[in-house]
Amino acid sequence: MIITRRLAAAALAASLLVGFPVAPASAQSVSVVVNGSPVTFDQPPVERAGRVFVPLRGVFERLGASVVYANGVINAQGNGRSVHLQIGSTQATVNGQTLTMDVAPFVIGARTLVPLRFVAQSLGAAVNWSQSNNTVYIQGNGNAVVPPPNGNPATNVINRLSPAPNTRVGSSFTFSGHTRPGSRVHLVVTATASVLGGVIGVATGTSRYNAIADGNGNFSVPVVINVVSGGSVRVAITSTSPTGAVAQRTVAYST
Repeated sequence: MIITRRLAAAALAASLLVGFPVAPASAQSVSVVVNGSPVTFDQPPVERAGRVFVPLRGVFERLGASVVYANGVINAQGNGRSVHLQIGSTQATVNGQTLTMDVAPFVIGARTLVPLRFVAQSLGAAVNWSQSNNTVYIQGNGNAVVPPPNGNPATNVINRLSPAPNTRVGSSFTFSGHTRPGSRVHLVVTATASVLGGVIGVATGTSRYNAIADGNGNFSVPVVINVVSGGSVRVAITSTSPTGAVAQRTVAYST
């Protein structure tokens, strides 16, 4: 059991400490994309010892974590994880486990910089590096974003829908889901009544709604439509990300 725990700790440490193959001269031109949206930093990324460092809040908060910073100590909580770092120290704590980083967080001017890959993976995000365009792609839900050859972010997604598909809804309900942050979401909601023993469906109403996904990719729309017991509701969703990537999905409910 002790050997197993040590092996697990070693594997976690190895995964968090692998850096990006960035040359010192190119560090200033590194781009960062989090959940499909480019991140703009007031302090450009900095390279030290083969590691890319970025302002701490620019990454922590984009990944849904809250940050408390005081007297050189960084504490972050998010996605069921906790991360503890300290300026000038290579010792870090992730979920109570102590790890040693190659390079310590440091300060430039009024900005605290932290190792990008270490922080992202500590919060459960997947990280990919595109050598062709010097871009780091980070996906906060743990699924890797693999950029296509032209360097654009991956295609859009629509998931985590509520109410769950194929469940029962009434004449008013809140429809919510997840997509790329900042995406324009368009819904077409159609209610249908069943007649002649369910052989024929007659539309009883159609409503259209628009929403913008927040910084975490979440959207929510209150739906009101004329429904008939024993009928159905169909929701057609189209999501267009800030980069123009489009995802479409249709789900159905009973009434």
